[in-house]
Amino acid sequence: MFSNALRQQRTADYDTAFTCDPKLQLHFRKLQLFDKEWIDTLLKAEDSLSSVGCFGTLYLWGNFYGLEIAKMGSRLISRYTSEKEITFGYPMGSGNLQGAILAMWQSAKKTEISFVMRGVTEQQVEQLKQIFPDRFSIAETRDTADYIYEAQALAQLAGNKLHGKRNHCNQFMKRYPDWRFEILTADHVQDCLSLLEQWETTRQTVTTSEQTAEPEAIKKSFAAYDELNLDGGILFVGNQPVAFTMGEKVGRQGFDVRFEKAETAYDGSYTMINREFVRFLLEKYKDLVYINREEDLGLENLRKAKLSYKPALLLKKYDVYWKE
Repeated sequence: MFSNALRQQRTADYDTAFTCDPKLQLHFRKLQLFDKEWIDTLLKAEDSLSSVGCFGTLYLWGNFYGLEIAKMGSRLISRYTSEKEITFGYPMGSGNLQGAILAMWQSAKKTEISFVMRGVTEQQVEQLKQIFPDRFSIAETRDTADYIYEAQALAQLAGNKLHGKRNHCNQFMKRYPDWRFEILTADHVQDCLSLLEQWETTRQTVTTSEQTAEPEAIKKSFAAYDELNLDGGILFVGNQPVAFTMGEKVGRQGFDVRFEKAETAYDGSYTMINREFVRFLLEKYKDLVYINREEDLGLENLRKAKLSYKPALLLKKYDVYWKE
């Protein structure tokens, strides 16, 4: 543990180094698809289950969130600009965390904004505390917590806690005996786009900007499906597509399910596409343990639905503020 005197000295050292060091300059630019190779290397070193721990999240949502990137040593620096604020993500990767944080602070100070990081996980918060004790104020953001499930639990739907989901699947298979699940390929894109268009016309009222932007992010994912190394699945009843889903590996043992859409007129379609996709993933990735089904955005119905699958844990996220 650090004594108060040592903490004060360390803080003074940070201030001096930060103010004077020209090596801490960051050069931001828009993220491009060709950045995937080097960014994947840094994200692999970070080994986070967070939904921002995979390149596809950054690429597909980057324009929406005003993302710009820079590199500091072996760490990815992400900056987000909106009409209201400029914020940063946690510098993912390996190596000199202190230097990366100080470079971000310097960048914020030059533009006369407060230094704020959003979407920081609990493990990352602890790393910040070790290097910068008493330097940050921290606030949990419940609406951005990722729902993490055990892959085997979603694939089997065993036990009393998930008997309702299991019944949905049984009823779906009985009602639609000509159902089938297929691995998503380029041949399915038009089917998925048609289903997406149908979903847009029947969905409930849009309440967040993320919901408004989601269809474009889905279309963008189809355009770069192979380049992003995405995995997906599509559910048919006869020749009618009734659900599709897609995502990508995150961390060493996880998979991030980024999009999932279904035709609710086919009762149980969401439950079936979920189960069948996870079964496919377990066959493909022998080291798969966890499924990240991302956040609920503070939407009551979405929160209720995600909780109904009994997550193994909520991956908490925090806003982290530098104390001036």
